[in-house]
Amino acid sequence: MSVLDKFKLDGKVALVTGSSRGLGKTCAIGLAEAGATVVVNSLSLEGSQKTVDIIKSAGGKAIAIPADVSDPIQVNSMMEVIIEKLGHLDILFNNAGIAAVAPAEEKTLEEWQKTIEVNLTGTFIVAQAAGKIMLKQKKGSIINMASMSASIINVPQKVVDYHASKAGVVAMTKCMAAEWAPSNVRVNAISPGYHMTEMAMQWSDVHPTWIERIPMGRMADMEELQGLVLFLASDASSYMTGSEIISDGGYTLW
Repeated sequence: MSVLDKFKLDGKVALVTGSSRGLGKTCAIGLAEAGATVVVNSLSLEGSQKTVDIIKSAGGKAIAIPADVSDPIQVNSMMEVIIEKLGHLDILFNNAGIAAVAPAEEKTLEEWQKTIEVNLTGTFIVAQAAGKIMLKQKKGSIINMASMSASIINVPQKVVDYHASKAGVVAMTKCMAAEWAPSNVRVNAISPGYHMTEMAMQWSDVHPTWIERIPMGRMADMEELQGLVLFLASDASSYMTGSEIISDGGYTLW
């Protein structure tokens, strides 16, 4: 097998949560381009189907399954549909997440709980459900979406709940990796910096502040995360588990 062959995902099934837009959508398209059959998930069937249509129009394979990642009943039902329709699950890109800006002293308990519910608890629920399938298969790769916000404090936006949730994702990733390694189920985390996503564009007024702190002097295009997700999803990273890979243009260096 050549080194390039190790990156191919032919015959593999990949679930990408939160993939109706942003980095989830872009990486779902990338995984399909590498040969995977992609399960596109979001809260909305309409949003998920739009990503499926893009993948299929380019000759790829994909299906849409809407589900709330913070609801274990919906997540378990999604897993049942995946096994029923596709037979197995090889890759999970656990991407779904939210963020809301407010100073810590003004953050409501409801806002805090919602962010933790989606970003941390939801990531756990989906990883657990996928892990049960992969442990039976004795193989699989789980990629949890963390953030550079697990390592540094963002400025000027104040997102205490987001920081806490993403730091929790990194710790959870390491724990799952240690527990599941004997069954050849790999669990890694990626921690992106600022990308030109729909969410980030809502805060365009603070982009100059962000860019000033990035050694590379720019925000990333969404496509710049595709290669990292593909690497962790594929056999090219077969000896890697429990790792957090930060892709931030150098932001966390300072």
